Amino acid sequence: MTGLERNADLVHMATYAPLFAHVEGWQWRPDMIWFDNLNSVRTVSYYVQQLYAQNKGTNVLPLTMKKKSVTVFDKDKVVLIVMVANTSNTAQSISLNFAGLKKQDVLSNGRCIKLRSLDLDKDNTLEQPFAITPQETAVSVEGHVFTTEQEPNTFAVYKFTKK
Repeated sequence: MTGLERNADLVHMATYAPLFAHVEGWQWRPDMIWFDNLNSVRTVSYYVQQLYAQNKGTNVLPLTMKKKSVTVFDKDKVVLIVMVANTSNTAQSISLNFAGLKKQDVLSNGRCIKLRSLDLDKDNTLEQPFAITPQETAVSVEGHVFTTEQEPNTFAVYKFTKK
C-alpha cells in the first residue's frame, strides 16, 4: 500500500483478495473479513486498508526516508499525511522535519491513528471483534519538527493541518 501512496496522483483505486472467509471453511490467510452464519468481523488487514483509503493524499511530497517518499498532501483538506510502519520488535525514534514549509506556515491539529498488536499472530475474531482496532490521539508539533517514539509492530498515520 505504501507503494501506491508514492503514486497518489495516478492511483485512484486498489483491491484486496481474498476478501471474505467463512470461519469453518477457508483456503488461505490473510483474509479481510471473517464470517459465520450469523456474524462477521473485520480483520487487522481490513483496518490497514481502511486507514489508507480514509487518508489518501492528492500529491506526493518530497519527505523522504532512505531516498523514498513517505508523505502525501491532501490539497482539498490542506492536511499533511505521513504513514509509518514499524515492523521491528523494538520501539523506533521518529523525527519528521518539515523543512520545505515556508516560515509562515503553521502545522496544527496533529492527530495520530495507530494500529498495533503485541502479538503478531493475534487478529480480530468473532469472539473478540475489537481486539485490534485503530486508536486515535492528539499529537503536537514544535514548529516544523515532529518527534515521537513508535512502538514495535505498529502502523501509524500522522496528520497535520497546514495553515
